[in-house]
Amino acid sequence: MPKLSNGSAAWNGDFDNMKAEIVVVGAGPAGMAAAVRARERGRHVLVVDDNPAPGGQIWRGGEKQTTDAGARLWLSHFRAADVELLSNAQVIAADAETHMLVVETADAVHEIPFRKLVIAAGSREIFLPFPGWTLPGVMGAGGLQALAKSGLEVRGKRIVVGGSGPLLLAVAAYLRKHGAQVSL
Repeated sequence: MPKLSNGSAAWNGDFDNMKAEIVVVGAGPAGMAAAVRARERGRHVLVVDDNPAPGGQIWRGGEKQTTDAGARLWLSHFRAADVELLSNAQVIAADAETHMLVVETADAVHEIPFRKLVIAAGSREIFLPFPGWTLPGVMGAGGLQALAKSGLEVRGKRIVVGGSGPLLLAVAAYLRKHGAQVSL
């Protein structure tokens, strides 16, 4: 179910009359930073995200789930900034000429007008095929981390993390911190 929260007490559920000076697509670290900075300059900001809570993939689950001090700080700034957050909503189109954003929620498709649009939709891992990559239990590091942050129990599990890039070390550290037996 979509919800609008964080400083939106006056919102009555009327998408037809919703408009924002600045719409930020994505409630991860970059989206939160953009929204907070815009609010500091007195702008009306609406953040649209497909997750139930701000934080993006890296700080998945919001303030209640993260132990990262930097994440808690940004989530706190975001909450205090009186930013409107439309969660559980996916952006399916944006028109720069008409300044219209098309958003899909669980119950309908809505058009939201905007003056400025910030796209902070995050990144995704590049997963290159290798022999055995389609076998059960084989997944990308980012996918594994997202599952673990969403509640996949890793305590006591033996997990091999292989490949290259800095994300692997962050994922391995996260898994170890949550009780997994990790081999690099």
